[in-house]
Amino acid sequence: MATTHPIAVTFEHVMVPTDFSDVSQRALEYAKTLAKQGNSELLLAHVSPGADLITSPEAAWIDAAGIAGLDERQLEQSRAALRSEGYRVRTISLTGPLNDELLSAIEKYQVDMVVLGTHGRKGLERLLLGSDAEALLRHAHCPVISIGPGVAENKTWQLREVICATTLQPHSAEVVAYAQKLALQHGARLILLHVKDVGTGADVDWVSFEDAFHYYAVDALGKSTWLRTRLAVAPGVSIVDLAKQRGSDLIVMGARPASSLATHLAPGIAARVLLEAPCPVMTLLQP
Repeated sequence: MATTHPIAVTFEHVMVPTDFSDVSQRALEYAKTLAKQGNSELLLAHVSPGADLITSPEAAWIDAAGIAGLDERQLEQSRAALRSEGYRVRTISLTGPLNDELLSAIEKYQVDMVVLGTHGRKGLERLLLGSDAEALLRHAHCPVISIGPGVAENKTWQLREVICATTLQPHSAEVVAYAQKLALQHGARLILLHVKDVGTGADVDWVSFEDAFHYYAVDALGKSTWLRTRLAVAPGVSIVDLAKQRGSDLIVMGARPASSLATHLAPGIAARVLLEAPCPVMTLLQP
């Protein structure tokens, strides 16, 4: 897990899943920025599918060993290139179900942050193939930064403003505290956007929320009303709309666990944000 000191968030090991596509490369560029800031080790992880016990005649010509060898060479080339740029880097070659292998590697290598690219699948493609990015972020016990199709290439990414979506319920206070620590560390503005919690019809209890927030952010700056001054007043505006309007650099939001079946169905809030966001989206698992 990421180390969260009172006003510091550090990432010792940053994992970047790669399939050698342009999407993966864009995610790597953002991961490089994080690694440079924290002298983090980059872990390039590639997952090859396991052996298919039922092979169609049309696929019999495929040289699986040759493909695996090509993947290994591409990993080594990527590692050499990153090392020549001064990064600490390790490559991880895995075989098996994509998310199972990545989740196991996150635990094994004590990954503090995952940075991944997503194609933003939707419609029939999502029904058939699911969303690998969403499946991972809903089970990984470390923060995940997703680089969606609407995010520009990383030229000079800096955290100047962080938007955090929150229900203002006590269970969401840990995510807000994390976003606040991250913003403080980078000297960025923190903006809170109140998102209605569909699971509860209760009104906002500021006292309970602020008590929970201070539990996770022990030395939060200012008095308790400081949180209320961070709240964006934008009725009917989604977090994606607000990020576009303000030119924000990062969206932070909580993600709840979900079954693998759910990632094949109609996109939930998190999936829609990944698909439409104009900036990277950081998700943290919450109850």
